[in-house]
Parts: sequence; C-alpha cells; structure tokens
Amino acid sequence: MPRTSLLGFTAFAVIALALQPIVAAHAQDSSIAGSTLVVYTPNEEGMLDNLIPVFESGTGATVQLITAGTGELYQRIRSEAGSPQGDVMFGGGAAQANANIELWGEYVSPEDGAMVAAGKNKTGFFTPYQADGSNLLVNTEAAAAAGVEITSYADLLAPELKGKIAFGDPTASSSAFAQLTNMLKAVGGDYESEASWGYVSALVTQLDGISIGSSSQVAKDVAAGEYIVGLTYEPLSLNYVLSGAPVEIVYPKEGAAFLPATIQVIKGGPNTAAAQAFIDFVISEEGQTIIAEKTAGRPLRDGVAKPGLPTLAEIPTIEEDGTYVSEHRDELVAKYRSILEAQF
Repeated sequence: MPRTSLLGFTAFAVIALALQPIVAAHAQDSSIAGSTLVVYTPNEEGMLDNLIPVFESGTGATVQLITAGTGELYQRIRSEAGSPQGDVMFGGGAAQANANIELWGEYVSPEDGAMVAAGKNKTGFFTPYQADGSNLLVNTEAAAAAGVEITSYADLLAPELKGKIAFGDPTASSSAFAQLTNMLKAVGGDYESEASWGYVSALVTQLDGISIGSSSQVAKDVAAGEYIVGLTYEPLSLNYVLSGAPVEIVYPKEGAAFLPATIQVIKGGPNTAAAQAFIDFVISEEGQTIIAEKTAGRPLRDGVAKPGLPTLAEIPTIEEDGTYVSEHRDELVAKYRSILEAQF
C-alpha cells in the first residue's frame, strides 16, 4: 500500500531547501500597487509563506491574512455579506464552495486555459488551484507500540485504536467533510448505503466522543503522539513528514479521493481588482511552480509536476460525485451529526 515517509522525501526536501527565491515574472500592477488585499484562508503556513511574499513583490500590493478553519471563515463571510470585509477566500474544498456559491463574485482567470481538466473553473465562481487528497496520517512510533498496522479504513476499527483516532468535525471542517464523503464512497460504494453509514457509525464509536476542532490540530496531535492515527489530507500531512516527525502518510486501500481546493473572490469585497490578480497569480505558471516545489500541495496546471509524491496512478483512488455531494451536503452533515449525538 502506498505510504509516504521522511526517507522517501529526502531528495525533495533538499531540493526545496536549495531553491532560490522565485522572482515575480511580471511587473508591478499599477492598478493595485499600494492597495491592501484581505485574504481569508485555512491554509498552512508553508503555503502562505511561500506564495504571499512573491505576490506582494510582483504587484506592490500588501496582503493581510485572516486565518481560521474553513467553516469559521465561511460563517464570517456570510455574516459580513451586507458589508464584506474580505476580498478572497483562499482554501477549502470545491463542494463547500459550490454549496455557498452566492457568497462569491463571478470571475474566470485568463490563466484558466492552462489548467488540467480537474483545475478548470467550471462554474465561473470558484477556481481550483491544487488537488487535496484524503489520507490517514499514522504516528509510526505509537502504532508500533500499540502493535497495530494501519493500511485501510477497515483497520481503524481495531479495538486497540479506540480513543486513539484524531478526526475533525465534518460540520465545520472542509477536510473532515471530505474524509466523510471519501469513506462513504470508498467503503460502501455510494453515499447512502447501509454499509457506508454502518462504517461511519462504527468509526464514531471508535472516536470515543472526541471531535477535534480543526484539521491542523488533527495532524499536530498525531505528530505529537497524542493519537496513533488521524484522518486528514495530503498537503498538511506532507508538511509533518518533511518536518521529521515520526509520521507517515497512508492512502487507504479502499481508495482516496483527490478533490480540488479552491480560491474565489468574495462578492462585494473592497478590493476586487487585487482579488482577481491574486487568483491569476496562484494559478499562473509561477504560482503553480511554487506550490509544486516549495509547498506540500499538488498543482493543477498542465505541465507543472510535483516532485517527491507518488503519482495518482500509484495510489488507490476513487472518484467523488461532486454534484451529489454539493446538492446533499446538508443532509450528509445532518446524518453524521445524528449519529454523533445518538452515541454521545
């Protein structure tokens, strides 16, 4: 079963550390130079630290970051809809973006034509910029001490793992919701079968009443050995692998879904021109190369390869029904919540 450990990424890490700063290929945009772009984002520091300074240098704009979990940021954007304070929502999954499409300003970047099929802006309102895969993050030392081997969703039901599994809240976290839909499709074949929801119910029992507030905390707690395994996503997991933590990425043998993370203009925001320029930058060849070579993300621009990670052909994958998930998101969340409330 494909796994990712520190050893497998030694060359990638050395290359990444040796890279010289990328100089913006475009001149400063006089229309946004001196302006302040307010970016709401759940993204990890590695992504932000490598992209934001290059955008600022290339455009002359200043970026103000507001960081929090995806669910919290969506609530904030909705509460501010009468007088928007932010310009861009940078991060979160396509299903959640689509379910809240009324929050976004319509925009299709001129860079869209260079993206692979999964990276196309098909709605006119949100732009995919990288593929986030759901995976298990295993603390190798803790797993060895407990005498468990974890290669699948099924393995999470081992008695030794009760109370030792870190999982977020699918009602608030986009990555936890992606894990929920991933396991439903992977284990039972669809989103409504008894087998699918029977597994979810059994997993909730294994959680022993623990629901972690954010995806970043899931990975942090696994890396610290507070839990043996966490259900999280690839870019965040890879950052902990590269940090030297005793963790490895495991793609569940039932299949992992790779879903686009998106970026969008907040409707009515104070700085639409800068928001559009930021989207152009993130999916430009320059931005996508930074994502490929300096962050843990998988880029979606044609011709920009990701060093160090297994190719999708090497990973057991499943295809999510994005239309169904978007249309039934509230029902799926409500059903999960009812299982959680019935048990605890």
